[in-house]
Amino acid sequence: MYGVKLYSVPKNLNTTIKLWQELGFNTLFIGQDCKTDSDFLEQLQHEGFFVNLIEPVFLADEKTDPKLLALTKDGSPAIDGWVRFVCPTNKEYLESFYQRFEKDSTLNVNSLSLDFIRFFQFWEIITPTDSNTSLDTLKETCFCPRCQEEQTAFLESGKGKDFGDWRCSIINDITKSCREIMAKSGVTAQGNPKLLGLHAVPWKKSTFNGALSKILGQNLATLSEYVNFFTPMTYHHMMKTDINYIKTLVTDMETQVNKAQLAQKVSRNIPIIPSVQLKNYYRDEKISLEENRQTIETALEACHGNLIYFQWTDIEENPEIINELKKYSHSSS
Repeated sequence: MYGVKLYSVPKNLNTTIKLWQELGFNTLFIGQDCKTDSDFLEQLQHEGFFVNLIEPVFLADEKTDPKLLALTKDGSPAIDGWVRFVCPTNKEYLESFYQRFEKDSTLNVNSLSLDFIRFFQFWEIITPTDSNTSLDTLKETCFCPRCQEEQTAFLESGKGKDFGDWRCSIINDITKSCREIMAKSGVTAQGNPKLLGLHAVPWKKSTFNGALSKILGQNLATLSEYVNFFTPMTYHHMMKTDINYIKTLVTDMETQVNKAQLAQKVSRNIPIIPSVQLKNYYRDEKISLEENRQTIETALEACHGNLIYFQWTDIEENPEIINELKKYSHSSS
């Protein structure tokens, strides 16, 4: 997969598609606002793009009923800037999500990709190599009465040893349910099974003493049983890491998945397909063209040509980036 994320249908679609093809893109991750345009989806299929529909799972917005939000240890709602999270055990919300997911699984796309499939955290502004951050300083959820009852029952049943295991079990079960829905959704226009992807938080297994699974509930080893690929959001600049972090993170995640495959005595190709940023976010310091060049080359090498850019509007508005990307139009093949 080599392509880009976009969250709205381009105004001049034919010209944009031609440019995507010039850049060598064969894959598009599209947001929910794009799915209602059936002509858009049909044209993407006609042009041969592999289309992934992004499925935000627990992300809420300002219109979300406050009663649905997860709670932190002090009882406050799970809100940090634009990041708002629904309680992951709310049956009413999950039922509505599954209904939407099942409907989306029948659309003219090749894959659905789970995003915000985790517990609450504004990871984008946390530096994973920061020695001052630990399990104790990260925000934890959910501590609503229902979740606390479920946590207690989970531990008493012997299904796990701590709240981290409980969190992973919640995320695993939801991902498994999505996999089962996908199995009933039929095939793509090309007659192939539809795939299921998962957006992974860009933390290594050891980051903050295992926070990826213990705090966020993302255990790549167990999740690999249900998904076809992982797309870690390796936005090095916003997280204030060096570019090489992209490479070491991909290697770390590949190791987790490969070990799980050996333990399960199965052999499935589950690629790690990183997404990289080419424009600054949450920092005033802009990303230079040389840094973008190093980012692209490092990521392409690390992921064997599989790479997704975040996001199309950032590329479209910058002719320098477009010209730079044209140099790599055949590097992903």
